[in-house]
Amino acid sequence: MPIVNGELVAYWEQGWEGRIEFAFQDAASTMPHFLRKGDRLAIYAEDGTTLWSGEIEWVRRRLWDRHRLDAGIWSYQKQRGVGYGRWLAWFWHKPPLKARLEVKA
Repeated sequence: MPIVNGELVAYWEQGWEGRIEFAFQDAASTMPHFLRKGDRLAIYAEDGTTLWSGEIEWVRRRLWDRHRLDAGIWSYQKQRGVGYGRWLAWFWHKPPLKARLEVKA
């Protein structure tokens, strides 16, 4: 599968009561790609350094997992090996963080 450059998206819809889904948006697509287990993702800081790179492996968020963002958002899942607050912050970052995605075939 080709590698695509784009940015991270904390996707939400009205009625979700603050719940978000972790997604990736490239300039050529009208809809975001919702990240799935097995997708390969690289997340870049504003200066271009790599914040995280690896294969998506969702784990369920634990009841005591919290974030410190000034936003009433939450998610059922998080990336294995990355803190819940950190993962949410990368997707909620403004302006959106740049990323590279290779979708699992």
